[in-house]
Amino acid sequence: MKHAMFIFFCFAAGMAKAQDTNSDMPGALRQLIESVAAGDGENEVDVQALYDTYETLLEFPLDLNAATEADLQQLQILNDFQIQSLLEYRKEYGALYTVHELPLIHGFNEEIAGQLYPFITVTPVSAERRPSFADRFTRGSHQLVMRTGRTLERQKGYTPITPEEQEKPNARYLGSPWAAYMRYKYRYSDKMQWGVTAKNDAGEPFFSGNNKYGFDFYSAHVQLSDVGIVKKIIAGDYQVQFGQGLVAWGGYSLSKAGDVLSVKKQESGITGYTSTNENLFRRGAAVTLQYRQWNLSAFVSHKNIDATADSNAFSTIQETGQHNTAGTMEKKHAVPETVVGGNLSYRFKYLKVGITALWHRYGKDYRRDVKPYNYFELNDAQNANAGIDFYSVWKKTSVFGEFAVSRNGGMAGVAGALFDLDATFRLAFLYRNYARDYQAMYARGFGETGKTANENGCYVGAQWLPHPHITVSAYADVFSFPWMRYGVYAPSGGYEYHVQAAYRPDSAMNMYLRIKQEVKDENVSGSDGAITPQHTVNLLHACYEISYQLLRGLRMQDRIEIAFYRAGGKESGLLLYHNISYKFPTFPAGFSLRFAVFDAGSWNTRFYAYENDMPYNFSVPAYYAKGARWYVNAHIRLWKNFDLWARLAQTCFFNATTAGSGLNEINQPHQTTFKVQASVKF
Repeated sequence: MKHAMFIFFCFAAGMAKAQDTNSDMPGALRQLIESVAAGDGENEVDVQALYDTYETLLEFPLDLNAATEADLQQLQILNDFQIQSLLEYRKEYGALYTVHELPLIHGFNEEIAGQLYPFITVTPVSAERRPSFADRFTRGSHQLVMRTGRTLERQKGYTPITPEEQEKPNARYLGSPWAAYMRYKYRYSDKMQWGVTAKNDAGEPFFSGNNKYGFDFYSAHVQLSDVGIVKKIIAGDYQVQFGQGLVAWGGYSLSKAGDVLSVKKQESGITGYTSTNENLFRRGAAVTLQYRQWNLSAFVSHKNIDATADSNAFSTIQETGQHNTAGTMEKKHAVPETVVGGNLSYRFKYLKVGITALWHRYGKDYRRDVKPYNYFELNDAQNANAGIDFYSVWKKTSVFGEFAVSRNGGMAGVAGALFDLDATFRLAFLYRNYARDYQAMYARGFGETGKTANENGCYVGAQWLPHPHITVSAYADVFSFPWMRYGVYAPSGGYEYHVQAAYRPDSAMNMYLRIKQEVKDENVSGSDGAITPQHTVNLLHACYEISYQLLRGLRMQDRIEIAFYRAGGKESGLLLYHNISYKFPTFPAGFSLRFAVFDAGSWNTRFYAYENDMPYNFSVPAYYAKGARWYVNAHIRLWKNFDLWARLAQTCFFNATTAGSGLNEINQPHQTTFKVQASVKF
């Protein structure tokens, strides 16, 4: 079931379009976020942007009658076959009268349509006056969200400093333990939007020190769409996504997560930025022009990035966004960065071809600490990339790819195909070859590490529907690294496979069983010889999860997950949890809670489990060591357009006397967090 299954697996068809407690996040989206969180840390992925996309779709569903091919691609949940089928249906039969007409279209059925309902709408075609240009500025909706929270126990970073620590730059936090978040957004359909996002992490000064003007991070943008040949124009902060991610791809990147068929990236071009990641965005201006089958996009960006730098050069780019100590504050906005680029594409009947080019320059010399493993990575103040991409849909076959080159001559390529063999069986293939000397700072190609360099691999995915209520999906990926990489000081390789069987008899119950194994080489820890030896790491996870509705508004969820880790020795882990969520049928309020117990032998057998949270925020903690965790979320609508959320969570460790580490250390074996959020629409 294509990208729809990737996003909506285990999703009840009757889900309300507006989330009351944020406890109804689709099951496969939770799996995706868990998968990204469990990554190896080599790729900075803006999961918040992915999360915001679906939060926005819940609030502003996509109009199927007005959606273009590009709009449907930005939905990120339909594959090429479904998109073309929907467009051809509209062309032959006219506008849809209701979303319930969707199952009649080839490539869709009742289950897929039911999974899509919360994110789509149909606006009837009528003779009413079309909105004027002025309506974009006066008839939209405003939303203001404010949130704060903290760890309740006292952490080391907020204790009095000792005389011996006076000269240490990272001895204590500069601000209070309270984090703060503010978001304002105006939106009129998909024609006009603007907004401001502000964030202050715990420990960062607020209206004091280096943050005299309030928050530590601000982001703002204005976006206008569909004005003559101007398809979209943005001023402020934005993201760019073109081709298959080998040249320019900001925000989230879907690789080997969720739907096993989601190997083709659905480019969204330029989009306004509303997330809180302080690095993965551009700042300046961008425009997309459309004339018949031609699309031309251009963008320019200039902002300062965090780095370890002196007056002339810098050695390390900092991507944490944390500025809560004197040492991290010194690295804030230390290096200017300028990026200029564009994309030109043409749409034939069955083929789309695009060309993307990008140039960037740092305001200081880039002089990284060169090690053997990073010898071929960018070590210059500037770089340039260019690539050509394509995709074609013909009958039941879709092919796609991109080939790119960097300023130093390094090359990268990816090519794949999707086969819609029949209504019950689909296949996906992808091959990538990224040279060890390909240098692209803003690439996010499909891969094992996300570096879009020093990687070859072949991926095969399949999805089978043996019964209307059963879905079996699997993938296998074999990869190799021709050169050293971080944590592996020799050429290496590995493989990964994933098998999942899902059963959904009705909207009240769904369950799945998933097995995932990854085998690859890593350095032997603790080695101090001239040559670092490697060993093979084998990690196996098996998970069973069931979700069921007992009464109207009352839903339960249970999971059991086990992990086995082998690298020299053997380790194992176990996670059990039970979720309860309830929405009052006649009163605008609800709550959700979880109780979990876990026994992970070490960090190697840690678990990641998505937790229900409040809108525009998500939580995916690592369950490690031995202990228990619980949380309670509550939501109430005080009046028509004013909502209030609260959350309390605690992790207790059974085999420790402290919690956390470094400046976050607590002299108790538990950590408790509290958050409260208010939202108003007008």
